[in-house]
Amino acid sequence: MCCKISLITALDQLYQHLIQIQAEQLNPWNCNFKNGRLTFLWLYDDSLSGEIPESIGKLTFLDTLHLSYNQLTGNLPKSIGRLTRLNWLYLYRNQLSGMMPDSLCNIYLNLTNAYFAYNQFCPPYPGCVPIEKIGAQDISNCP
Repeated sequence: MCCKISLITALDQLYQHLIQIQAEQLNPWNCNFKNGRLTFLWLYDDSLSGEIPESIGKLTFLDTLHLSYNQLTGNLPKSIGRLTRLNWLYLYRNQLSGMMPDSLCNIYLNLTNAYFAYNQFCPPYPGCVPIEKIGAQDISNCP
């Protein structure tokens, strides 16, 4: 990848310009619009850094969110539980940390696939997420 960009910056820019962006101008491998709404965001291995912003919860039409293989840090925002149309959630191989929010249970049963492994999420984990889906976590910095 040629450069690193903050995920907060990327999502904020995307959200602010969502109405102005024409679907045909976007790379169909990275995102997809349906009826003018963002439904697919695939930022796998895009050299993103920073935290996932609370505003991620405003993308309520997302079906797929793939943020794996980046350098994302911080907590998974509680607003993730607002993404009730989400079917695919991939967050593995980042440096996400802290406790996974209980709001994840608002969407977990609707998810076709979810992968959280190779981060730094601390137990206890939400009861709705099977331990095999949480996968290996570096808990050396957990309280």
